[in-house]
Amino acid sequence: MSEVHEALGLPVPIVPPPTVTRAMTATRRALGRTQDRMTVPFQVVFDRMFGLLDNKALFIAVELGVPDVLEAGPLPVGRLAEETGADEDALDRVLRYLASRGVFRLGPDGRYANNAVTDVLRRNHPWSWRAWVLLIGSPWNWDIWKNLEVRVRGEGSATEAAHGCDFFTYVNERDPAAGAAFNEAMASGSRVQALLFAEHYDFEGVRHVCDVGGGSGSVLARVLTAHPALRGTLLELPALAADAARVFSETGVAERAEFVAGDFFESVPAGCDLYLLFSVIHDWGDEECARILQTVARAMKPGSRLAVVEPHIERGAAGNFAKATDLLMLAFTDDGRERTLSEFAALWRRAGLTERRRIVLPSLFDVFELVVASNS
Repeated sequence: MSEVHEALGLPVPIVPPPTVTRAMTATRRALGRTQDRMTVPFQVVFDRMFGLLDNKALFIAVELGVPDVLEAGPLPVGRLAEETGADEDALDRVLRYLASRGVFRLGPDGRYANNAVTDVLRRNHPWSWRAWVLLIGSPWNWDIWKNLEVRVRGEGSATEAAHGCDFFTYVNERDPAAGAAFNEAMASGSRVQALLFAEHYDFEGVRHVCDVGGGSGSVLARVLTAHPALRGTLLELPALAADAARVFSETGVAERAEFVAGDFFESVPAGCDLYLLFSVIHDWGDEECARILQTVARAMKPGSRLAVVEPHIERGAAGNFAKATDLLMLAFTDDGRERTLSEFAALWRRAGLTERRRIVLPSLFDVFELVVASNS
């Protein structure tokens, strides 16, 4: 089994090209719309309204470590309650609900087991998504979402209403546990996208990569692992230096990777062949994005290029991952947002950059390859 196949959890040993992925996604959305049209309206309302049940039930199961306990095989709820320190009746009711939603498997003998969904929620799964469940379902995150109406009414920031400061101050300075959860979730998501990027992007002519705002360095480590001839620089806030050193050491790229503490609004290491902005742009409003892009552009030498990796919002009412994460940006940030292709194009022009090409990864994330307009 290939690493990409394992990371995506595909049922077939072939990674479908973006055209096939897009067609499969469209078919799934069409089936969902058909189901809604065949359902009485109030049931559709209840299904959407009770999404909070999925969130909290899944969070509880993962926080208790149920997927980890079930790694050895199916167990009755009594044993699960003993292993996790939970109330047997309450745990049974939570897991029974989740099984009805396709999370966990409930056998005819009454025993619970992992399925493909919960298998990727184990702590020791190489491509675990556990961190995302713990991030989105955490009480401190729920406090933000309880204040989303503040943001929608135009009365201020949801995060400031909940915690008295902006999101990044909260996770980086106020709540170390929240910061750890956030960074782990970002790393787990970026590992998959980085794997696809490292395989599908053309690195010809690249010797030195700079990952701008690259968190704990998981993306850069993946790129350097896949391309042993490359050197890399990670630009991040000083607080992430220790995490980056650990990631570089664990992945065996420490000798080819360096950490530079800094602020991408002020300066970026100059003269690299390729600069990365990996899921950074969506955290900021247009003015801030233009400043970040211009800072990178000033650091680029003739022949340098910038790869911006983000999803884009599709037109119309069709379901789209970026439309969901756009609400995360609405809740978490003051001005962050996902963007349409035309909105991205306006950003590039504002920053003095030219889009040379756009590559669509199998995950349907876009890689916008940019060069300084005067060098294009």
